[in-house]
Amino acid sequence: MNMKTITLITVFFFSLMSYGQEYILDMTIHHFPEKECYLATFYGDKNAIIDTAEADTSGRIIFKLKPEYHTGMYRVFLEQDLFFDFIYNNENITLSSDYTQLYDKLEIIESEENMIYYEFLRKANEYRLKFDLLAPLNDYYPRADTFFEDARLKYIFIQADIQQYINEAIEKHPELWAIKVIRQKRPLYFDPSLDEYKRREYAREHYFDNVDFSDLELIKSNVYTTAAIDYISIYSNPNLTQDKLEDEFIKAVDKIMYQAMENGLIYEFIVEYLVGGFERYHFEKVLDYIAENYTPEQCENEERKSDLQTRLEKYAELIVGKKAPNFIIPDESDQQITLSKIKSDYTLIVFWSSSCLHCNELLPEINNICESSIDNKKMQVITISLDKVKEEWIAALNNGNYPWLNTSELKGWDSQVAIDYNIYATPTMFLLDKHKEIVAKPITFNELKEALFKENIIR
Repeated sequence: MNMKTITLITVFFFSLMSYGQEYILDMTIHHFPEKECYLATFYGDKNAIIDTAEADTSGRIIFKLKPEYHTGMYRVFLEQDLFFDFIYNNENITLSSDYTQLYDKLEIIESEENMIYYEFLRKANEYRLKFDLLAPLNDYYPRADTFFEDARLKYIFIQADIQQYINEAIEKHPELWAIKVIRQKRPLYFDPSLDEYKRREYAREHYFDNVDFSDLELIKSNVYTTAAIDYISIYSNPNLTQDKLEDEFIKAVDKIMYQAMENGLIYEFIVEYLVGGFERYHFEKVLDYIAENYTPEQCENEERKSDLQTRLEKYAELIVGKKAPNFIIPDESDQQITLSKIKSDYTLIVFWSSSCLHCNELLPEINNICESSIDNKKMQVITISLDKVKEEWIAALNNGNYPWLNTSELKGWDSQVAIDYNIYATPTMFLLDKHKEIVAKPITFNELKEALFKENIIR
């Protein structure tokens, strides 16, 4: 065997060793009970558990970071609501903390990535605290007072300081994965002449100046989802009605989607995140808007369409002005009720369940207004329960003594009518006209009353 062959074999051997190398996360959490904790991956704001480890008597926990683990952000759950994040990029990670003060006592002992990452987090938190304290002084403190000029200079300095820190970190460590995150989280610089209102307007226009929605690797973190929710929060206003608030959120959605459209996969990722968030808070108007304007391109093969595409299709089919899907469903006496055969000027469909607290508050309110203000011939109410146990459903009906049409397939969320109406939360209401077209999708009882007034069902 000649020297050239030996060299090639040696290179090949060491390349295999490098490819298959396994690193570890070695952490000591003082005062942590001897119990299991969990290692999870990121997909936006979602986590998937991939490994479990148990603490020893000293609180030491070791996770093997396997060769197949991708570079990116991971989360360690000590408990469901107690966790910390770290970056893995093919290096051993050693850290320590205290169970009672997890973040305050967190110390990175080994791992360049996480030393840089946590140094930035602490620097950014310190900056936000100082900025939040100085901004009102810059806005409202008496201009003639000498302290105002000191506060104003400090306001300028702390902004310049965080910008300089980030620039230096990028210059010193351009190859680190942590820098990907830091680049995206660079705070805006606000001119000291801008007051609170103008800062908000500036943030609306410039928030994404430092956010790049083209890096697919960052889907393995919460960077994009955090950016989206932080941007939406700029449009939040507790003084607005839900309807007006949704109008504001629609403006935010337009800006976010414009930024995200550069990459198709990230675009769909952001749409899915926004849909999930607005579903959680029952923002139907925003969901309808997303369905009409931002549904990702559909696959040619219907069987391969994503859950997101199917959900958005349903929203588009259920906007105000569309005909409601027909259904045939049994009532409590097993008599079949058909929506299209209901003869009334209006039909109110209410999806609910006996275990839903808000439902059990809403139904008596609907009953009261029906008894006092609505002719049965003018509006028929049909409730569709998402219960699975008939006895529980019937007990709730008997307790309320509701006089309208009460129906259920007793299949819970798997009921066909729940699927057809894209139900993801209860209570959910649809107000239909005599042609069974959707005229309103009220969320609260007050919104229902407004819709009834608008349609002259009550006066």
